[in-house]
Amino acid sequence: MAVSVIIPAHNAAATLAETLESLLAQTYPHWEAIVVDDGSKDDTAAIAAQFAARDGRIRTKRQLQAGVCNARNTGILLAQYDWLLFLDSDDWLAPEQLEKMTQKLRENPDLDGIHCGWARVTPDGQEIGESYWHQADNLFPALAQTCAFTIHACVIRRSLVETVGGFDPSFRTCEDWDMWQRLARVGARFDRLPEVLVYYRMRPDSASIDAFQMFADALRVIERGHSSDPRISNPLPAHANGQPLEELARAKLQWLCWSAGLLVGSGTDPLPLLELVRQDSDPSLDPYHVAYTIFKAAILPTCQTFDAWERLAAEWMPSILDFLNALEVQSRTLGLARRSANILEQLILQRARIANPLTIGKTYAARVEVTEPILALAPPASAERFYCVVEMEGTELGRLELPICDGTVSTWVLKDAIAAQFYWQILGRFFEQTVYTEQDRAYHDQIGWTVFLQQLWGLDWPSDRFYDSELSEPTATNISIESNERRVEVSEELCDLVVPGSELKAIFTVGGVAIAQLTIPAIDNLVTAQALRVAITTAGGLELCRACVREGLIGQSWNEPTSLRSRLALAAQTHDAEPVKHSKVLLARRPGLSGSVNRRAVLPSETVEDLLAMARVTKEAILDSSSLTEGLESPIYDPGAIAASGANLESVSQQSPLSSLPETSANTAQIYGLEHFETLFASRADPWKYTSPYEQTKYEQTLSLLPSTPIHKALEIACAEGHFTAQLAPRVETLLATDLSQIALDRTTQRCSHLNNICFQKLDLTKDSIPGKFNLIVCSEVLYYVESLKVLEEVAGKFTDALESGGYLLVAHAHQIIDEPDKPGYDWGLSFGAKAIGDTFARQPLLSLAKEIWTPLYRVQLFQRQPWQHSTPEIIKLEQQPTPAPPEVEATVRWQGGQPSESIVPAPVTTEKLPVLMYHRVAPTGSAATARWRVTPEVFEEQLRYLRDAGFYSVSWEAWQAAADARRALPGRAIAITFDDGYQDFFEYAWPLLKKYGFTATVFIVAERAGDSNRWDSAYGEDLPLMGWSEIRQLREQGVIFGSHSATHQPLTALSVAEVVKEAARSRTIISRELGEAINTFAYPYGDFDPVVEHLIGACGYTFGLSCRSGACRFQDSLLAIPRIEVMGSDSFQEFVAKIGAPPY
Repeated sequence: MAVSVIIPAHNAAATLAETLESLLAQTYPHWEAIVVDDGSKDDTAAIAAQFAARDGRIRTKRQLQAGVCNARNTGILLAQYDWLLFLDSDDWLAPEQLEKMTQKLRENPDLDGIHCGWARVTPDGQEIGESYWHQADNLFPALAQTCAFTIHACVIRRSLVETVGGFDPSFRTCEDWDMWQRLARVGARFDRLPEVLVYYRMRPDSASIDAFQMFADALRVIERGHSSDPRISNPLPAHANGQPLEELARAKLQWLCWSAGLLVGSGTDPLPLLELVRQDSDPSLDPYHVAYTIFKAAILPTCQTFDAWERLAAEWMPSILDFLNALEVQSRTLGLARRSANILEQLILQRARIANPLTIGKTYAARVEVTEPILALAPPASAERFYCVVEMEGTELGRLELPICDGTVSTWVLKDAIAAQFYWQILGRFFEQTVYTEQDRAYHDQIGWTVFLQQLWGLDWPSDRFYDSELSEPTATNISIESNERRVEVSEELCDLVVPGSELKAIFTVGGVAIAQLTIPAIDNLVTAQALRVAITTAGGLELCRACVREGLIGQSWNEPTSLRSRLALAAQTHDAEPVKHSKVLLARRPGLSGSVNRRAVLPSETVEDLLAMARVTKEAILDSSSLTEGLESPIYDPGAIAASGANLESVSQQSPLSSLPETSANTAQIYGLEHFETLFASRADPWKYTSPYEQTKYEQTLSLLPSTPIHKALEIACAEGHFTAQLAPRVETLLATDLSQIALDRTTQRCSHLNNICFQKLDLTKDSIPGKFNLIVCSEVLYYVESLKVLEEVAGKFTDALESGGYLLVAHAHQIIDEPDKPGYDWGLSFGAKAIGDTFARQPLLSLAKEIWTPLYRVQLFQRQPWQHSTPEIIKLEQQPTPAPPEVEATVRWQGGQPSESIVPAPVTTEKLPVLMYHRVAPTGSAATARWRVTPEVFEEQLRYLRDAGFYSVSWEAWQAAADARRALPGRAIAITFDDGYQDFFEYAWPLLKKYGFTATVFIVAERAGDSNRWDSAYGEDLPLMGWSEIRQLREQGVIFGSHSATHQPLTALSVAEVVKEAARSRTIISRELGEAINTFAYPYGDFDPVVEHLIGACGYTFGLSCRSGACRFQDSLLAIPRIEVMGSDSFQEFVAKIGAPPY
């Protein structure tokens, strides 16, 4: 395999030598280079000639200047090899580029092209990020809206380039994008190599920096990508008319942002660009895409790295904000300008050095050293957000963001936020200086928790003793107390307490700050010191550790080698309640032991009335609100303020939310049930390599055992994707093909569409009855997946009963060493294999073995139902395996036999990653513009049926919180189903189906719009009714959970800090009042949130915050940033299964 490298060059004397040197340095020798000198007036031709003289693989061609497209086309005409790479005269390749690219092409001969990663390089040699295109193949949808990779990042088949006509000379820029799009339209097959192998030189005079010309050319490519292309005579049918027209406006506006960024970076006003797309709008523009595009593009004309933004932002931001405001108006995307500006500010600061405090837009940034006193900050009046670089002894730990309320950032809040995010790193560094040996330092994650408990309690115990409530301490002091209430400071010696009643109400403090109020049972009026220790250690969990770091380590010098326990004792003696003691509005601790209830917050003074109204409705304690006047200080949420009412009391023996899970939840989930096979087929086609010689030989052997007599009616069990079905059907009169997997059935139906004698039916062979009587039943490679030999016996009887007298059963299965450890077989960890299956059917009184083909790795057996006779079967034994197994299967073969390496008892199904499904509407009809957010009742029912049959069950948010706190998997296949907005069709269509299939759901209500319509979506032209409070209360009585979707459905990062608090507090007030119970779950409108919004939502009493970030929820995910899996109206059943079915959960 050889590659022709085509290098157009025009006045490239300054860079051509480096480009050609990169070719000479290639580790792969089979290439030629064609340098096409496009009318250069400098020394380009001479330099090219010098290199041609050095290496005969380099050729030169001079022509009158005709432009880069004509130059490349000339090179294509002169190329001698079948593969092309287009390399500009100012770029270069990594030494191993051609070797790695051609190796990939040799390994995959069906490919037409391979693309790799690339990096831009500044004039002083600094790389500016690495870029890759994430998709390997099916690039047309992407290329319809963007250029997926730089030109020299792809090696492409020459014949295909010639087929689409090479480069179009009518383009001055974007000519490579145009050609890639044409190649994808005709079905070019690409793959990717996720490695940076090519480099792009940044130059101020680069053609790609001509923003106006580039935008005009880009619009041509984008418009062509959303229509037919008259230049292409043989497009793939799927791409003949381009991408859907409804996607065109978004693609044009997204590219507009790239061109605008280039203009900003060159000091030019980007607003005139809008005139070229004045008729285009799209209310769903992604603010992150807008911001990131501008961020990347603006730096290019400066030829600097991204950290230059820190210095250039003040100059550029006014122009950018003007552009963003104009784009928001034109696109009709709510809050686009402010949302994009916030994201841009974060992108700038993430790469900024921040050596000194600075303000970018509405964000104030500064560094904070953990081991020095932390002072309250007073940012500029324009700032609304604080971006904090957290350092520990000069080393950066990470970064966090907080709201600025009433012009300040409280030390009290800042210390808490630092502890919440960085407690483990801080504790580890402190232990390195005070406790750990040199060897211990590398094992903080493994030993740190035990060391923490030892240091906290001053006891050199193993970790399990801190949780043993039966352990007695003979040295503990015995004290009698007159009240059953007591404050317990963890840094003081614990005593055995004799109490007057059957329980003790203990407020536990850390360094003088309350962290929990627990009810502890008294046994014979005694609460032991160990009972106290176990109670707070167990209930406090990680929050106990965070509080110890906050009160004992943050904002203090570590110069003195004092223990953690001593530091906490000192803090308890000197505890100062600032700023709490001066607050006139203080919201006391809410119920709960983990999550947002523990985080301190200072909120804007203008939100006082909203917060007080919320607290009164939710019955949350308000302290010190008697002297409300104008000019009020900022209201505070203080988790250390324990209300006298005891409303936030927690019992150490209270029932865990995990105990309320359905008892059958773990038992209904089978290892090799519906979920396993649907997920397998959804994740990839041909999972068992049906077309391999190994499988095809087995098919031929199976067909060879068919009886010579006519077969009128046949049944195939587990048809999979229909490869064998297509071969069996011509041998029988009628065939019923069945499978447990609907996805497999759909693929079989498509593969066998040319055959008229096949019917298709979904069938669970262990649960469903066999539909009728048959002359032949075929069942291959599936019976060892049934649950047990007992179930296999039942299946064998079922099959026998479904055979006509004289009918045949044909089975083929692999040998498993669990059956015969002294013979060859597979080690798949199954309970039995082909021998046990054959023996089970042979024991059926009405069946007899007629024929068998035995190979070392599998056997094919033909049984006949003939009760009146039993003849000696015909056995064909092949000592040598006729064809080798595919490599991935071969790896599990044990040719010498042996004992299984895996347990044959499968582990129980559990959920460590919770799939949270996000729906909006279930309705039969609606506008095309909102089809993404609408699932038909028929499709929704199919999805619910699958979830039920696969063993999924609805789990509460509290159960997931308990599982995450304990890092303990939920039993079975848990799932959460959510609906945003609260449409009337949930009441009419969704809830009846959810009830039918045994699921519940959480519905997020836009509080001030209940009973109204979705006015926030007016840009889509579809006014839809929302449920009123009568329907909402009725559904709540039936088990539906309701949460907040804000008060008015605004994107929260587009609002001020005070506006976010009002949206959260007002909606919680309204919904809690209407339902008669406090709600604690919030879904961010448009999925729009960031750390500042997350902090404020938690401060307003929400424990759970649901985002639109895609994926299953993990234990380590913040409960206020729960990801979800969006179910779209366009999702096929296969796509639905694939979205939720990536095990393990």
